Amino acid sequence: MRILLVEDKPDFAATIDRAIRAVDGCDVIWKKSKASALATLADESFDVVLLDRRIPSEDGVLDDDVNHGWDVFQSIRETLPGTSVWFLTGTEDADFSADMLNEFGRNGDIHSCGREDTVYRVFWKRRMTDCVAAARRFRADVERTEAINLSQAGEPVNLRPEEERLLKLFGRRHGGVSVEARPLSGGLSGARVLRVTVRNGAGLPIVTSIAKVGAFDEIGVERSRYHGEIARLIPGSAPQLTGDVTLGAGGYAGIFYGVVGSEVTDLFAKLATDPDGGAVVPTQLRAAEAPWFAARENARVRVGAIRRRLIGDVALGKFEDELEGIDIAAVESLEIEVVHCVQHGDLHCANVLFDDRGLPMFIDYPDTGRTLACLDPIVLELSTVFHKHAPDRHGWPSEAQAETWPDAAIYVAGAPFEAYLRACREWALAVAGSEQEVVAVGYAYAMRQLKYNDTDKEIARAVIRGCIARLTRDDPGSGRTGGRLDP
Repeated sequence: MRILLVEDKPDFAATIDRAIRAVDGCDVIWKKSKASALATLADESFDVVLLDRRIPSEDGVLDDDVNHGWDVFQSIRETLPGTSVWFLTGTEDADFSADMLNEFGRNGDIHSCGREDTVYRVFWKRRMTDCVAAARRFRADVERTEAINLSQAGEPVNLRPEEERLLKLFGRRHGGVSVEARPLSGGLSGARVLRVTVRNGAGLPIVTSIAKVGAFDEIGVERSRYHGEIARLIPGSAPQLTGDVTLGAGGYAGIFYGVVGSEVTDLFAKLATDPDGGAVVPTQLRAAEAPWFAARENARVRVGAIRRRLIGDVALGKFEDELEGIDIAAVESLEIEVVHCVQHGDLHCANVLFDDRGLPMFIDYPDTGRTLACLDPIVLELSTVFHKHAPDRHGWPSEAQAETWPDAAIYVAGAPFEAYLRACREWALAVAGSEQEVVAVGYAYAMRQLKYNDTDKEIARAVIRGCIARLTRDDPGSGRTGGRLDP
């Protein structure tokens, strides 16, 4: 158990350090001021912060004040809300203790053991034994959590200590002795989507869950989008939210979804092993999104505004050389008919999962919100070309084929997963405000690929050129000026 002691008096710091380190397994890091405490908290994680109220602003500065200790507390509340804070004060101020309880009192299941504990506490220095006893009890709980074995399956993931703690806390909540984590979807934001299986002492699964673990604020967004938008989908289209872990891991949190059975796979795997079965998934997902589409609105927007929704001007400016001279000014000034409705926002195939029921489910919701109505089917289609986990396409598409992307009848002919690609495009055309919306979204999505290190830039540029040609009515090579895929 790691404890940060923030105390400017060396004699008392030595006394409390000696007493707490006598508790087996406690590691105490000592800092003397607000500045050094905040710097340490920014770089390291702690189970408990022991905080003196009256500390100086910086090491060696004689300006100790209760406001400096309070500033550290407020910073922890805002940036590390899963961290327990224990004030250790020499002034037995009953009002302070009461104010803490009334204004900042917070109870929760810190150790996922079914017991509510106080997250923020006040101890008097004169009764230091109370603090040491609390540290001993806290350490015993941390030890029980850390005793849970965590293993990884599939592609290795470099989990942070806070993320490992979250998964172990989830395992403890369900009475497990081991937890297995398998990555499902990377997420460019830094949060991870994992299949988590909690097992008993005999190695049998107790519960299998889809977990998203990451920064506290990001998990908060995930939770908000789930309740605000995902819950409106057709029942069964998303896994059921079963709980979260928000305490015990500093600035990190986890949200957990239940699944049926113990097997979970994604749409990429389904396309690789059962392409015919994968071909029906776009139709199923479109049906699931019907409540979103029912609240649609028509509008006219510029192509440049559509592109900026996927990659803004500042971000694009950093990768402008990747365009290799492609002129986007004319196409981005065009105004086209579109439809707006709620979309998942990042519906690549790794964000479509199947459990033992075999029905597709949406996961990973930080980008969910109102946008272009055809965004989801276009991302679903083009992720088979640009996503790093896409199945082998056996050299398809070539640059020439990619440039025909706006004309799906030509583009998908003979392609791997041809029926699936057709179904994606049919969905896009059916919900869009115009064919130009579909082409503009394809253009914007291909533009976004230019900023990633692991995408095929030649193919992205070919799609961009084809989309520009179609939108400006100069379709290269075919002489066509408005063809569309027949449903």
